[in-house]
Amino acid sequence: MATITDVSKRAGVSRSTVSRVVAGNGYVSEANRKAIEAAIAELGYRPNTIARALRSNRSNVIGAVVVDIGTPYFANIVYGVQRAIRPAGKSLMVSSGYADQDQEARAVMEMVDRSCDGIVLYLERPMRSDVVEIIRKSGIPVVSIGHDHCPLSGGRVALDNFDGARHAMRYLLEQGHRNIVYLSGDPKIGDAIDRLAGVEAALAEFGMGLGDIEVLAGLFHENFGHDAGRALLHRRRDFTAVFAGADVIAAGFYLALGEAGLRVPEDVSVIGFDDGYHAKFMSPPLTTIRQEPDVLGERAAGHLLSLLADPSAAPLQSLVGTTIVVRSSVALHHSVSEVA
Repeated sequence: MATITDVSKRAGVSRSTVSRVVAGNGYVSEANRKAIEAAIAELGYRPNTIARALRSNRSNVIGAVVVDIGTPYFANIVYGVQRAIRPAGKSLMVSSGYADQDQEARAVMEMVDRSCDGIVLYLERPMRSDVVEIIRKSGIPVVSIGHDHCPLSGGRVALDNFDGARHAMRYLLEQGHRNIVYLSGDPKIGDAIDRLAGVEAALAEFGMGLGDIEVLAGLFHENFGHDAGRALLHRRRDFTAVFAGADVIAAGFYLALGEAGLRVPEDVSVIGFDDGYHAKFMSPPLTTIRQEPDVLGERAAGHLLSLLADPSAAPLQSLVGTTIVVRSSVALHHSVSEVA
């Protein structure tokens, strides 16, 4: 196996010059850099990352705790984190907390035990006080995505759920719909709380309140959309539009409508939230609110790298905006189309 000495001999430079190129710091002339990179490629040299970490007191590993890495949404957040840290020579360690305080705690403590340089957190529950104390003692910087459930967080990046939901409900109202059902996520979860507030704000613009629509709450999951849809259609069919608080809820609701012999948007208009990978392939394609979870991950990880370079860096507070994507699942209410 090639060593740093072999590389220095092949490139005709000192070991310290090779070390600066491998570590990515310090000045090295362009000619020497190219010679070293060529020697590394020819010899198949691989740096001893463990030894390098011991020397620098850095593991060069960033941790990321998300709700569920098995879902496309959180996989995209992790992709954004990786996109930010890879140019800095960092590796990524990922764990899921499954919106459970104890599982989130275990995930965080494992990353502390592995001496991660920093941690990106997407938590659905306030962090346990004992875990907060462990992070405090470790000195490991953390940055939060979504609601800030860690009091030691050096910054927070969040989606503007309020404005996105307000835009979605306003769009239905502008199309003339008034008899509306909102399928919300878990009312104890921050994203769902913010989206419900956005719905209420849009209704207020039209002289309405939450009492003027029906709100059903469940999980951000296809099964909730399907089950809620079936139960709803069993007791009433007078509503003309549904705002699904997530595209996956809309997908389940589509299925319930089809089973009842109803069509989108001829019988019921549907708008979603997320613009996940499947939204444009639904039948009909789903009008929805687009968010970019990879941007959340990239921005949070970028600030974490800034904290590693300068621990005194000011805490980041950043909202990531949304846009509406109009497809084919929302129709004008007949009261508007008749006037037109």
